[in-house]
Amino acid sequence: MANRCQYLRTKTDYVAQSPGLQQATGEVSTPQRHYWCLRTMKPLGPDGVPVDESLCVRGRDCFLAEGEE
Repeated sequence: MANRCQYLRTKTDYVAQSPGLQQATGEVSTPQRHYWCLRTMKPLGPDGVPVDESLCVRGRDCFLAEGEE
């Protein structure tokens, strides 16, 4: 997913999902997902704002797209 922050993680990145869901792409968002930031190892980014797919977007100071340096 090109617009996903490379620091955003969820458990589903590491385990197989239920049949019918896209595996480890981060494109299927559910209320049961728990996100954390690899920079802080917490559910908050370095800016103190919660992390998830809708909040960790281009324009956020700590955002770094997958594949960027």
